[in-house]
Parts: sequence; structure tokens; C-alpha cells
Amino acid sequence: MKTVCAYYSWKGHTRKVAEQLCKAIGAEPSQIIPEKEPSGMAGNAMRALFGFKSPIKAGITDLSGYDALVLASPVWAQKVPPYVNEYIDRLTNCNGKRCYVLVEMGGSGAEKAIRHLKGRLETKGLILMGSAFTIEKDVDSGDFLGTVRKFAESIPNENQRPS
Repeated sequence: MKTVCAYYSWKGHTRKVAEQLCKAIGAEPSQIIPEKEPSGMAGNAMRALFGFKSPIKAGITDLSGYDALVLASPVWAQKVPPYVNEYIDRLTNCNGKRCYVLVEMGGSGAEKAIRHLKGRLETKGLILMGSAFTIEKDVDSGDFLGTVRKFAESIPNENQRPS
């Protein structure tokens, strides 16, 4: 199964988690890069809260050569950053493909952010097969690896050999 692992990371926490997850499942990483770096958290959190989009640079958005998408995102105001919303809008050739979501947060909001992502991804024709979350303090301390390992076990991947 060929998988792309798209992720957006503002301060590096989500990147750290996504890199470990990509490695564990043998997925091709694709960083979501803003055209213009976010300046302050307050304004960005408001844009996230209202589901706005913000321009991003090109990345892997055509899923025709992939069987699944793993999307990793930070949680901002119990939603996802505007850059992740833009990424989802740009996705093509998604119909009937599996997707998995991992959100990284400071302390709360994972459930609402995952519901938000589920709705947006399903409008593109993707089927949410699983989700997980990590907490910033655990990423800082390295205590997130067990969560990533357990989540990776739920995702069919190229590293698995048929029995």
C-alpha cells in the first residue's frame, strides 16, 4: 500500500511526530508549507476557528498514485490551521481512498479537531479509518513514541509483508 503522509507544523512538534509516523509506516512525507509564515497565534487561531484557508506552496495533493493519506496537523482553537484547510481543498483523486488523521495539541481540542477534519476529508471522498493525538509536552519529552507506534500498527503499509 502506497501512502503519503502530509503534515503542517508551526513550531516543529507536529513535524517531529509526522516524521516518526512516516518512518514507521514507510509513507512518503509531504510537508504543507505556507506561502507566508504565520505571524501571531491569536490571529491564526481565529482564522482556524472560523475554518478559513491560507495559501500554501505546492505539495503532494494528487492522490492518484497513492492508496492512502495520513494527515498530521496541530490543533489551533480546537480546529486545524488555515494551511491544512487549504491543503484539503487542493486534494484530488481521493474518492474511496483511506485516510488517517493525527493531531498534535497543547492540551485540549483533539476530538473537535478530528471531527472537523473528518467532515472536510469526507467531502473529498476520503474514508477516515483511524485517528490519534499527541500532546506537546509528550513530544518535548519524547514520550509520544508509544502513541505513534500504536497508531502506525493500525495503518496498513509498505513495511508489512504478507503472511
